[in-house]
Amino acid sequence: MTQGLLSLSIMSPEKDFFEGEAREIVFSTPLGRLGIMAGHAPMVAAVSECILEIKIGDEWKIAAVGQGFAEIAYEKAEFFVDTAEWAEDIDAIRAREALERAEQRIRSNISRIEYTRTQAAMSRALARLKAVESGAGGAHSGNQQK
Repeated sequence: MTQGLLSLSIMSPEKDFFEGEAREIVFSTPLGRLGIMAGHAPMVAAVSECILEIKIGDEWKIAAVGQGFAEIAYEKAEFFVDTAEWAEDIDAIRAREALERAEQRIRSNISRIEYTRTQAAMSRALARLKAVESGAGGAHSGNQQK
């Protein structure tokens, strides 16, 4: 492995989403945004449904990921998430429609279980829309709230 790079694996139940080297990874945890570079202290972190930003060479790749966890070592990062998709593969219209449907369900009289499921659907739709918007902008801003 090249100096200053992390070996990165992103896996979901559906597929091995990404396998390669990255200079930096930025993602969300329940406690906030976290950035990882080669040499980071070993840790395990919960991953929130979020935008996962990956710096490959001089370019940033954007993905929307579902909940899961990440295992970080000095030169390696492994993400185990329930969903993962590249920003450019997301249908923004479908994601927006899913968000609108979830918002309508939240406003209706639904059970506690259905409310929790609907919140998860809203969270996924929002992460997908943010990934599309971030991917379209092309610029990385690690200090942005996503």
